[in-house]
Amino acid sequence: SVAKLELMVEIMLQDPNTTKETRDYIEGVLKTIQDQLKPKPKWFAYLDLYYKQTDHSNIDGVSKSGSLMVKDTIANFPGTTYDKTFSRGGSITVGKNIDSTSAISFNAGLSVNTQDKDKENESDIGSGSVSYSKVIGKHFLIPYAYYSRPNQNWTDDYRSIGIGFNNSYGINQNNSINYSASFSNTEYNKKLNNRAADPNSPDFNNNDIYSAGIGYNFSFSDINLISSKFSYTEKKAFKDYNAYRGTGFNVGYTRVLPFGNLKLDKTFQTNNYDDTDRDISTTINRKDDIETSSIQLSGRVTQLLPFMKKLDPGSKLFYNLNFTEIDSSSTLLQNAAIRQNASFNITKRFSLYE
Repeated sequence: SVAKLELMVEIMLQDPNTTKETRDYIEGVLKTIQDQLKPKPKWFAYLDLYYKQTDHSNIDGVSKSGSLMVKDTIANFPGTTYDKTFSRGGSITVGKNIDSTSAISFNAGLSVNTQDKDKENESDIGSGSVSYSKVIGKHFLIPYAYYSRPNQNWTDDYRSIGIGFNNSYGINQNNSINYSASFSNTEYNKKLNNRAADPNSPDFNNNDIYSAGIGYNFSFSDINLISSKFSYTEKKAFKDYNAYRGTGFNVGYTRVLPFGNLKLDKTFQTNNYDDTDRDISTTINRKDDIETSSIQLSGRVTQLLPFMKKLDPGSKLFYNLNFTEIDSSSTLLQNAAIRQNASFNITKRFSLYE
C-alpha cells in the first residue's frame, strides 16, 4: 500500500548516516509518491521554495563544564549559547517516471542561511544531485550522487561530493530490511586571509567518509513502523586526529496520523579517533559517545489545518516541526556538550510540468 511505501521511505530518513543532500532527495521521493499514486511514463518538473527557522540552545557547542583544553592547559570556553538561524531557499527538480516502478530525477538547489546574533553560521549553499528509484519485486532501490558547494561567509569554504544507495527489502507484509552504503569526499578552501598567511598549507579537515548500515523494520496496521539499525562509519582525514572509526545504533517509531507523520528517534554513536591532537592534549586520545534524541511531525498543511484547502487546493504546502537534543560525552573537555535545536520548516511546491 501507499502508506507502507511511505513508511519505508521514513526508515531511510531516520538513518543517522544519511547526508542532508540525500535526506532532501528522499523527502522529495516521499512527496512524489504522495502526489503520484499511479505514475505514468512521463516527464515531471517542480519548484520547491522553503523557509526554515531554528532555535539553538548551544549553537557554538560550549562544553558542559564551560571549559576547554589547550596544550594540556584548562581554559574557559568562550562562545554563544542561545541563537537563531534562518534559512531561505529553493530547488528545482526535473525527472521522468520511466515506468510504474522506476523514476530518475535531477535536482539543483540554493539556500541562503543567516544567523541572529553571531555570523559564523551564515552561508550560501549551492547543491545538485541525481537519483534513481526502482522497485524490483520486494526491493525498493535508491542509488544517488550529489554535489554541494557552501560559500561560508565567515569561515572556510568547502565542497562535498558523494555517492551511495539506500535500499529496502520487504520480507513479508509487515517485516523489511533496510541496507545502505555511502562515500563522500570533502575538501576545504581556506579564506584569502588564511591563504595569504600560509599559502601552501593544506586544510587539515579534508576528509573521506565511508559508511554502511543494516536495519530491521516492523510495521503494523499499515500506519505504524518500528525501526532499528546498526551502522559503521570510517572517516579518513588529512590529519589522523580528525579521523575516526565509529559504530552506531538507531531505534525509531513512526506513525502515520491524519494530520501528518509523527517520528520518535534515538541514536547512540561512539567515535574513536585515530590520534591525539597535540594542540589540545599530548596524552588524551579523543573518544566521543553521542546520544541524539528527536521528535518530528511533518506533513501537508491541509492535513493539519483543513480550512487551508481553500488557499491550497492542490495540497502543495508542506510543514515540518522538529526538536532534537544532542548529548555528547567525550574524553576531551571541549567536545562534551549538550545541544537542543527546535525548528520549523514550511515548503511550497509549484508544479512546472506534469
